[in-house]
Amino acid sequence: MLFTTKAIVVHSANDEFPYTVRSARKNDADILAAYFQRNRAFLKPWDPVRDESFYTESGWKFKIHHLVELEKLSQSLYFMILDETEQQVLGIISFSNICGYPFHACNLGYSLDEQWQGKGIMKQALTRALQYVFEQRNVHRIQAAFMPHNTKSQRVLYGLGFEQEGFAKDYLLIDGKWQDHVLTSLVDQNWTKKS
Repeated sequence: MLFTTKAIVVHSANDEFPYTVRSARKNDADILAAYFQRNRAFLKPWDPVRDESFYTESGWKFKIHHLVELEKLSQSLYFMILDETEQQVLGIISFSNICGYPFHACNLGYSLDEQWQGKGIMKQALTRALQYVFEQRNVHRIQAAFMPHNTKSQRVLYGLGFEQEGFAKDYLLIDGKWQDHVLTSLVDQNWTKKS
């Protein structure tokens, strides 16, 4: 399964959670570009400065090719939260720097469309994505960081069981400025080594 070119489907839309969570593939370049174009101003305070190609379909075709290669190498996962028709991206969940023995850990990042905030979508999508990474990728520890003034992210992470582990000064270059971050993690207490 690790060397497939088919999308990884974490969750198919159903009555309980009517949104699909799956990995990006080359056909998704247009809807990913549209998501980031639509949310450009909204995400600006929370994101690094982006190159103009980040907001184009051609830029996303190149980026998806790179993301699929990282997925094949089990180093990264890039999931989209899609509406019922799978024609609109509502949010992004990424797991980067996936490491195996002896660390068995990764970093989590995510964003949600401005129009879909406050509906519990990210928490439900993350619940399913976290379960996938713990169970299918044998990760023991998932790390996430948020800026202290990002209370929405804080609520989502703490609501999922992430615990604060520290505080990092000037941790990431966000919107052209070094920003402090609260460091958190979620550990799989039932982790066992898989072959």
